[in-house]
Amino acid sequence: MKNYSLYLVPGFLTDKTIYKDFLLDERLNCKVLEFIAPLDKNEPIEEYAKRMAELIGETENIVLLGTSFGGILSIEIAKHISVDKLILVSSVKDRSEMNPLMKISNSSKLLDFIPDVVVKKAIETGYSIGSKIVPDLKEIKSEEIGEMIHGIDGKLEKWIIKKINNWKGENEVDDFLHLHGDKDSVFPLKNIKNFVLIKDGNHNMIMVKSQEIRDKVVGFITKK
Repeated sequence: MKNYSLYLVPGFLTDKTIYKDFLLDERLNCKVLEFIAPLDKNEPIEEYAKRMAELIGETENIVLLGTSFGGILSIEIAKHISVDKLILVSSVKDRSEMNPLMKISNSSKLLDFIPDVVVKKAIETGYSIGSKIVPDLKEIKSEEIGEMIHGIDGKLEKWIIKKINNWKGENEVDDFLHLHGDKDSVFPLKNIKNFVLIKDGNHNMIMVKSQEIRDKVVGFITKK
């Protein structure tokens, strides 16, 4: 097995917290590629991804793993550096796999008129209520997750929503693994092609099915 560097890209509203088990897994040589602040509200995802790619020091044997929006961002990062393998978790490979509601043209423009602090408060309130009544959120409720949600600033989240709404890219990495759950309500399975099924996996499966996912990641990276 050749040496590799596995870079983990978080998803919308998340940070390194969702990869806690990955970082503790001795089989994985990995690090989290944290989000950086957009230069402005209109920075193209292609330019943002280029700046993210510059944070990766290695020039070979790079594996990218992105969860949800992190998968989309990983696809864009891979257009700026040489990536050996790409792993998508609860994500999409191109616009055709997206939830139709996310593809409504210009539906995110209203965000420009909403202050960052209002977006932040709305997300925090939504999580506080949802973690009590929504099964998918109840199963991940913890002090760490709460701190992660309350750590947002609203600005990055507005930018991400707009980039998802307008994303037109597609995966250009041939050697990829797409792990997707049959209970994912954000990116429904019926829209996903060429994937490996995680049974009973929802959009939070990177945390609640971490062992199964890590086993599949190790198998994929080490295969000849």
